[in-house]
Amino acid sequence: MGYFEFVRSNFRLLSFGIVMTYLSGYGQTYLLAIYIPFLMEEFSMQNARISIYYMVATIASALLLPRVGKLIDQVKLTNYTLVSTAVFVVSMVAMSFVQHGYLLPFVFFGLRIAGQGLFSHISMTSMSKYFDKGRGKAISLASLGHPLGQALLPITVVWIIGFFGWRGSLLVNAALVIIIIPLLLYFLLDDRKLVVAGPPEGQILKATDKVSTWDIMKTKAFLLLAPNLFALAFIITGLFFYQFSIADHKGWTIQWMALGLTFYAIAGSIAILFAGPLIDKYTARRFFPFYLIPFLVAVFFIWLIDNPWVIFPYMVLMGVSAGTGNAIMSALQVELFGAAQIGKVRSIFTSVMVLSSAVGPAVYGVIVDAGYGFDLIFLISIGMMLAVTIQSFRIIPSYTYAKMKYRFKKRHRRFDFFNVFNLKH
Repeated sequence: MGYFEFVRSNFRLLSFGIVMTYLSGYGQTYLLAIYIPFLMEEFSMQNARISIYYMVATIASALLLPRVGKLIDQVKLTNYTLVSTAVFVVSMVAMSFVQHGYLLPFVFFGLRIAGQGLFSHISMTSMSKYFDKGRGKAISLASLGHPLGQALLPITVVWIIGFFGWRGSLLVNAALVIIIIPLLLYFLLDDRKLVVAGPPEGQILKATDKVSTWDIMKTKAFLLLAPNLFALAFIITGLFFYQFSIADHKGWTIQWMALGLTFYAIAGSIAILFAGPLIDKYTARRFFPFYLIPFLVAVFFIWLIDNPWVIFPYMVLMGVSAGTGNAIMSALQVELFGAAQIGKVRSIFTSVMVLSSAVGPAVYGVIVDAGYGFDLIFLISIGMMLAVTIQSFRIIPSYTYAKMKYRFKKRHRRFDFFNVFNLKH
């Protein structure tokens, strides 16, 4: 089934997924960063203090996500979405009225867990849980909300701030979410028609299994996937957080780097769309060991080349890895763990992603402040990606290695036979 026919047949649920990932942008770093200068000026803060507040809030949300994320398997999707929306809206309103800087970690926490955490979690879990055939396409289409938000939300929010000020803009944002989510649930979502997809072959968890977070984290599947997810979020967030400092280090203009971000969003969107049908046809397992390789090449480029034109292949290749990686990791969690308890499973992986996005900028910041420069950061990034790419080949079953070895020996023996006797074949 092609994309157009697939969208037409599943328009409502797919639209719900796309809008939820789009609205998660209100809790993402790329949008909250717009408010940081206003907050620093309002409360007379230094970079270090507000960065610590943000990191603490992000880590706290990552630790709580497994507990609240698993509830999506136990309650109606509409109720879960409404409660998450309430947390999101209250946090935005609280940030608009906050009068003391020490209260910022609490509003950051609400925005991070509801926006970056739960809204994305709701979208991806819905696509993973309620689609069987076409799951890869569903995940890919819902993931388009992320680059769409990156392209539109910052411009929209800056425009709103120009009219209403930074405090007033938060109230406008909250009002938009309050209006959109109930309409979304009323017109697009019907819990009675949502059916959990059948169990994939080889799944680890079944609906009747009672497992804890620790039980999931001890599985071979988790230990296989988690390093890749951690490394991708760690490196991308860290490099994006210091993208303009990297531009200064390389002698590039901010305009060049900003233009590169457009190429990143476009490349990520195209990669997402291509990844879906490929996953449906060949499974996500086939592509898992390879999706970080474009990003690895991208970091090599920016490390070794100073010409500003390198920004474009750097951003494009990074976008390819980010786009395909998001689809592959989401689909692979269902392939390995099954759909029955995917909410619990996804909440743990989302927690890993949120945690790594908090740690990455902090670690890179310590390296820069210590005077080691960005060359060391590039080398660390390359080393991390090499290590997790090599370990990801463990997903290939042992019988596949044996089959490859057998075929090699068979060809080798045939080669020796014809060479020894000088026979033609």
